[in-house]
Amino acid sequence: MRQMVKGVKSKYDFEETLERLKKKTEEVGWTVIGEYNFREKVGIQFAIIEVCNRDFATKAINKPENRWISAMMPCKFSIIEMPDGIYVFGMNMGLFAEMVPGELGELLSEVARVDEEIVGSVV
Repeated sequence: MRQMVKGVKSKYDFEETLERLKKKTEEVGWTVIGEYNFREKVGIQFAIIEVCNRDFATKAINKPENRWISAMMPCKFSIIEMPDGIYVFGMNMGLFAEMVPGELGELLSEVARVDEEIVGSVV
């Protein structure tokens, strides 16, 4: 199951990691549509950002037979404090794309590339 989630250790502190992820999201033409900070609720540095791209989202749900993918939208990244530093976790969209046939799988492969680019901004 761990293969479905990818994680990387950030070389930055919590706030810098969060800001770099948001900045890179905008640079690649995507939008941060949600941000949730759970520090007060769980007692550790922990946040989730949701990111989306209108063109990708529209293509993904354009065909009725593909609308099930809406349950996986938007893309999410968690930024969380671990004993040895700050980590970013997200769905392994590349692996997921391999399981989805046709045009939707191809689109998800492109989403995986963008996800990697966003996360790459902190490693």
